[in-house]
Amino acid sequence: MRREVHKFGGASVRDAEAVGNVGRIVLGLCSAGVQPIVVVSAMAKTTNALEKIWTGLPEGGPVEDRCIEVLDFHADVVRDLSLPSDLLQEDVAKFLSVAHALNGRTQSSEGYDALVGFGECMSTRIVHAHLVQLGLPAHWLSAWKLIRTDTSHRAAMVELEATGDAVKQALSAIGGGLAVTQGFVGGAASGAPTTLGREGSDFSGALLAEAAHAERLTVWKDVEGVMTGDPRRWPFAQKIDRLDHGTAERMSRAGAGVLHPATMAPLRRAGIPLEVRSFQQPKGLGTVVEESPVADHLPVLWAFGRGASGTEEVRCITDHTAQAIAEWNAAFPDRLASSAVADPDIEGCSRLVF
Repeated sequence: MRREVHKFGGASVRDAEAVGNVGRIVLGLCSAGVQPIVVVSAMAKTTNALEKIWTGLPEGGPVEDRCIEVLDFHADVVRDLSLPSDLLQEDVAKFLSVAHALNGRTQSSEGYDALVGFGECMSTRIVHAHLVQLGLPAHWLSAWKLIRTDTSHRAAMVELEATGDAVKQALSAIGGGLAVTQGFVGGAASGAPTTLGREGSDFSGALLAEAAHAERLTVWKDVEGVMTGDPRRWPFAQKIDRLDHGTAERMSRAGAGVLHPATMAPLRRAGIPLEVRSFQQPKGLGTVVEESPVADHLPVLWAFGRGASGTEEVRCITDHTAQAIAEWNAAFPDRLASSAVADPDIEGCSRLVF
């Protein structure tokens, strides 16, 4: 049996049908001799909804009214999957208890971590129950006890040795079987819940892969792999078949958005390959990212982000900036780039000047 980590983002568990698709993917993995650690994000838009609740709680008022939409959404998914109606009862009670404790009080990062992580808690309860429903011997594990961190709330620093020990102990306790756990969240030695920063579930998957000595990490997304640019912004976006860890890390730091910037470090330390695949096309090959020499034939790679003023910034990763400018100007004649400025923090990366 091969130990692998498979991370599913919010879009891949956006509703009951999507959870069913995840179940089929995991069932196929197990049938192929894989022992997966399944890492799941909060269901689509849930983190945003929970952040809205957290932002509004200092105003006071009826807590249940603020929370009803999020809770009803998850209850509907439970019903649509024909799971036990009381599946989330205990988690909902804990969530409402935390919300009541924060109601009418000044906002705090500690409160954010205590509240917003319930998105991952509820999504993993649902995915775990569905996998059991399919006949798989799945075990639900708490990432609050696995990913050990300091108390830097909303951007906690991971304690690698303690995390490694906790993961090994937890996997040993379940006999090395199928595990379901949360992305994004962790826990301090004091027991306080923490989070790793927005979009931190990829990082969670990499940390778990390193600690479990997994053969690979697969990140399931709504794109077919790592693209040369965001297809919504770059009209000539193409899938990249293979990338080295370093280039993937530079793309993330530049704002390409495919992976959390911290994801590569654990994989590079442990020499673990990463695959980015589409949950919509699970038989597709996706992109393989591994520790290999930088390819000398890569096309220009594009990243789109926002500057401090809120205006769009366009970055390219290439050794041929003149070619990049020419490509951009051919694609967008109404917004011509005049030059490119090297990014001092990211090797081989330049920002277009308009």
